[in-house]
Amino acid sequence: MARRIYKLEHFAKGTGATVVPNEEKERPGPTDDGVNTVRVPRERRRAAGTPQRSSTPLPPGHVRKKSTGEIGRVVSVDARAGTAVVSWLREGRTTTVPLTAISRR
Repeated sequence: MARRIYKLEHFAKGTGATVVPNEEKERPGPTDDGVNTVRVPRERRRAAGTPQRSSTPLPPGHVRKKSTGEIGRVVSVDARAGTAVVSWLREGRTTTVPLTAISRR
């Protein structure tokens, strides 16, 4: 498969330039333009391992939101509805969340 040589044509009217194939004959081989080219091997990437989560034990009455890891204090639990009212420590707001969305770990 022969490589094609392209040139940037910028003489056209308008704001853009176009890339067109060169009409001249292709060069017979590599030419020495006084520039040395050296191939550098690519560095291998390290395999991205899963980060280890370290969660500390929570004090009594505190829970952690599973989705974000935010810590809050349980105000009340409605077992019939399957929800808990939690006062989040970072933002200071109180929300009602499903029991499946929080954990004691």
